[in-house]
Amino acid sequence: MKPNIYLVICVLLFMTTSVFASKVDTLEASINVEFMSDRIMFKPELPELAGIPGGRDPFYTYLWDFGDGHFSTAEAPGHRYAKAGEYAVTLYAVNNYDNGPRPKRPTRKIKVDSAKAGSQQVASVAEQHFFNTDDTFKLIKNANALPGQDMVVVAGIKTTEKGSVFLLTNEKIFDPEGFRFAGQSTYYGEQVIPMEETQSLESLWANVSTASITRSGSPDYGMREKLNFSGDEAVDYFSELYSSYKTITGYEVDGASDAQFSLINLDITPEMLADTNATVTITGVFIPEKGPARIHQLDVPIVTSHDPNKMSIKQSQINYRTLAKRKKLTYKVQFQNDGKGDAKNIRLEVKLPEVLDLSTIELLNLYPRCDTCLTPESTGCYYYEIKGSDTLVFHFKDIALPGSKAPDVHDKDSTQGFIRFSIRPEKNLPNRPFKAQTNIFFDKNDPITTNVATGRFRKSLSPIVFAGYHHFLQAPEQWNNRQATMNPGMLFGVGLAPLAPYRKLYWQVELYANTYQATSNVQGIKESGEMEVPIPGTDRPQIRSYTSYDQYMNSRFLQLRIVPLQARYNFNSWVSAGIGAMVETSINTSHRETRTYHIPFDPDELLIAQPYTSERLERGRLQLQPFIDLNVGRTYLGPVAGLRYIYGNKSGQATHLYVAWRF
Repeated sequence: MKPNIYLVICVLLFMTTSVFASKVDTLEASINVEFMSDRIMFKPELPELAGIPGGRDPFYTYLWDFGDGHFSTAEAPGHRYAKAGEYAVTLYAVNNYDNGPRPKRPTRKIKVDSAKAGSQQVASVAEQHFFNTDDTFKLIKNANALPGQDMVVVAGIKTTEKGSVFLLTNEKIFDPEGFRFAGQSTYYGEQVIPMEETQSLESLWANVSTASITRSGSPDYGMREKLNFSGDEAVDYFSELYSSYKTITGYEVDGASDAQFSLINLDITPEMLADTNATVTITGVFIPEKGPARIHQLDVPIVTSHDPNKMSIKQSQINYRTLAKRKKLTYKVQFQNDGKGDAKNIRLEVKLPEVLDLSTIELLNLYPRCDTCLTPESTGCYYYEIKGSDTLVFHFKDIALPGSKAPDVHDKDSTQGFIRFSIRPEKNLPNRPFKAQTNIFFDKNDPITTNVATGRFRKSLSPIVFAGYHHFLQAPEQWNNRQATMNPGMLFGVGLAPLAPYRKLYWQVELYANTYQATSNVQGIKESGEMEVPIPGTDRPQIRSYTSYDQYMNSRFLQLRIVPLQARYNFNSWVSAGIGAMVETSINTSHRETRTYHIPFDPDELLIAQPYTSERLERGRLQLQPFIDLNVGRTYLGPVAGLRYIYGNKSGQATHLYVAWRF
């Protein structure tokens, strides 16, 4: 009977598993095509989205590559081909607010005959709004940078001038490399330029007299800057720009008057920044044979998931040395209205770390673009205020940000907004991570909380130089019985440590030297012997016996010290302590000894002083000396005053009073 029960249980488990498995969405991404009389309609078939529990409703964003140099960001676009032929249509779909992986990229080949082709080609909505800030050159992206996935950069150019387009990726301020060039469309006969060294481009740069700079993220920042060059200024400017990137790709364009779009595929390495709250910048440069150059900088946030509501810091891995000099940090808060109706009032409550000086906030860009509120009754405007010691509250008042689910919205960028602002750190900046986060309020809805944007300092080494005085508290054993006077000496040295972390133990190594002088004057050393003594009134010395002598010694020493390991701890930005051990040896740099002999001579005692030796003493043995150390001053970077106690056993006890500078 029992085996039958086991059999029934196994069958039930199998049936349950099969039913559960049947519910798992295994739909592969594909493209459906419908041929109409005046155009071809495309519709995606994508896996069902698995929203994050308790999160926003998930949705897809789209980038269609029609295979002829045109693209669309609509969900189900229509397209008319100018020429008959075979085309490969590719869909790049990105899942937002979704737990699942990005769907595989589907491609479908279609054949267009002359009956379905026509010269009256209509640009997509995305193409019509592409050149909104600059009418010549721009970059857009289809997704943020998610490590381990890919993204597409669309480079659009509309000009009658021939020229070269360059894409600069992988800023040198970030490690490791995050983008790898994975291919590029060549629908307009783009000729890829082999990139060797940037010096070969100086002839191109030298012909540039003016340049315009635009910048975007999602959406466009609406900013434009113009530069004028004279002499070698253009060469210097572009040389510095190109040298700030690790990877440069380029291609030539033929100067057709119509807009030309190149789709550039970039793989995002799994090793891309460990801190996925930074913003990297991809720079596009167009240098024509004649006319002004165009530069477009595209900000790309690094993310763990495709969430349009995000806070990021331009550079999450920061150089402490430069930031401590009150350099600016740039933050960006971006948001998206994912409803069906317009968002009228949007409030951003930005919680900033206390190490930043809120009085230095400078608004750089914002979207929706509007003017500042001059009065409480103003509409269609913005204002911001500081709340408490660490919160920036930013208000968009009486605006109209469209919802992504509205049926008449075709441009997803129009449903997104952002603010970008710069801020300086406080003067005394601790070397520790600092975090920021934003609550986003759409009208009267519950807040959406962004990710935590964390700024961290790069691990780096800090050279140290120091100088001071060496002073004995207790003379070395060799001088204890000589009634020696130990005179202080100078010390000087160098050290190396990690850039001092905040409230963590860290190591420090040192190599330094100090000098000291020892003098002794010992009276009445009993010893018998004979020596020649000049006798007054005679020409010949006589041999006389002596019974004792006084000894005077003067020696100078150089002590070499190696500190192979010292553990230090910073209590705050002003006080730190250390404990460790050093290896020391002494070198006698000079030695002089004089003896004064006591010779009985009737009626008085005769004193005869003679140099005894000037030979240097032997070098001391290696000695291990433990020590403790205290620093007061700028313990992270800058000057400190230090006091060190050294216990040397046979080598004596000493203190070092010094000043040091950490670079």
